[in-house]
Amino acid sequence: MSSAVELSPVVPLGRAHVVGDFDSGDPDIDAFLRDRAATEQAMGFSQIYVTSDPAGSVAGYFTVSPVTVRVEPALLRTIGVGAAPYPLIGGFLLGRLGVARRLHGRGIGAALVMRAAQITKREAALVGGSFLAVGPGTGGLVAWYARLDFVRLGEKTRRMVLPLRAVP
Repeated sequence: MSSAVELSPVVPLGRAHVVGDFDSGDPDIDAFLRDRAATEQAMGFSQIYVTSDPAGSVAGYFTVSPVTVRVEPALLRTIGVGAAPYPLIGGFLLGRLGVARRLHGRGIGAALVMRAAQITKREAALVGGSFLAVGPGTGGLVAWYARLDFVRLGEKTRRMVLPLRAVP
């Protein structure tokens, strides 16, 4: 059994966060945080949220941005809407997600997804939006997100959504 980990609350990425030593085991996830996250956040492309260890090093992060998705029957069923008068509807995209390799297997990734869902639900109350979408790149991630109550929108797509009405 793994020991408890003390991490900071999830907050927006700031200048004080130490990102240079972040190692999730995925070079693309690591390079994004180290090289592009602050710039993309400053440009308004997405909001990056982080949690840090007591030394100030980022222990995990995720990105959230607005997204529109074509109205399809599977999407309407999943979010509990009978019909939509528009060809596209809005929600949020959980983009990149990374947890420091030294902390893998401790439930931090799932906790970050839940925090992203809570943040997007709060924002949806202000601006609209009915789902949190993900586009898992691998079959293993599809199964992982399914365990977190995301629903796949069809056999031909890996796009999955979590209805915000289901988020506590």
